[in-house]
Amino acid sequence: MDRRVADAATMSPHEYPWGRITWLHSGKTGAEGLTVGEVVINPGQANPVHAHPNCEEVLYLVSGELDHMLGDEEMLHMTPGMSILIPDGVKHNARCTSAQPARMLVVYSSAYREVENE
Repeated sequence: MDRRVADAATMSPHEYPWGRITWLHSGKTGAEGLTVGEVVINPGQANPVHAHPNCEEVLYLVSGELDHMLGDEEMLHMTPGMSILIPDGVKHNARCTSAQPARMLVVYSSAYREVENE
């Protein structure tokens, strides 16, 4: 398959207790300036608090609902069609508040995103 085309349905996701991430494009697949992935958070679950010191992140919620923590205090409720811009270095995480999984597209401003966990 052309490395410029990614099909989440045929790719192997990274499974976690809270959900999964399927990486679509990154420096590992030929992207030069960004990373793109599909994230699914299971109902009632949350991904760990983390930050990306070397890049911004944009999260676009496709389905489900989230409470998204940004920084130490700000909590935002997100519904499908909403997006959030997370500045580099800002701690954040998301909890699925809907009965169905929360499915989102995430885009990072680096082909080699870094992660710092709390």
